[in-house]
Amino acid sequence: MDQNSTEKKSGPDNRFRLPKSFIILGGGSILVMAAGVVYTIFFYLSLPNHHDFDSAGQAIRHVPLPVPPTSFFPSGKGPAVDSFASKDFDLQVGGVTKTPTGFDVSMALTARTDGPASEGLSLAVAGTPRWVDSRRNSGKGEASLSTATLFKKGLPGSFTIHFSRMPTAPVFDLYLGLVGTRGIKGDRFLIHFKNIATPRTHS
Repeated sequence: MDQNSTEKKSGPDNRFRLPKSFIILGGGSILVMAAGVVYTIFFYLSLPNHHDFDSAGQAIRHVPLPVPPTSFFPSGKGPAVDSFASKDFDLQVGGVTKTPTGFDVSMALTARTDGPASEGLSLAVAGTPRWVDSRRNSGKGEASLSTATLFKKGLPGSFTIHFSRMPTAPVFDLYLGLVGTRGIKGDRFLIHFKNIATPRTHS
């Protein structure tokens, strides 16, 4: 009896076991899906309140799809993308300056048209300007852009975005939403600048 018991204990293990590679791939897939859900929530929370814009006569005609998830956590690699061009205006990062309370990003905007009524263009900030760096840090900013400011064709204008928190990586990505209030009323632009240098030594 003891010999039979020993043979049963030392027999082959028939329990089903998942391969380690399957467990690793499965776990990675779950993490990717969870990151996608978090990113989607992050993006849609940053969209403006459509009812507020409608009540102010600033109806939004274009609601963009989320940018690709790969740009949610920037890698910091590749060339800098510091300009944006549409058929109505050009927008460029004019400079990044460290301040006692954080840092400022100066934006240079030049209108290409004066709009259908030839009165110029005006824009409002849609949502909250944000920066995100490759170390998964992020910060919210405030833009000094007023809907009363008119941008006339060919005449450069500017506004500033102030951030109270500094990125910890050498470069960061900047996300800025704009909506037209005059000249291009209702047109919405989701703008993504890449690999903007973080200010370190200059003030």
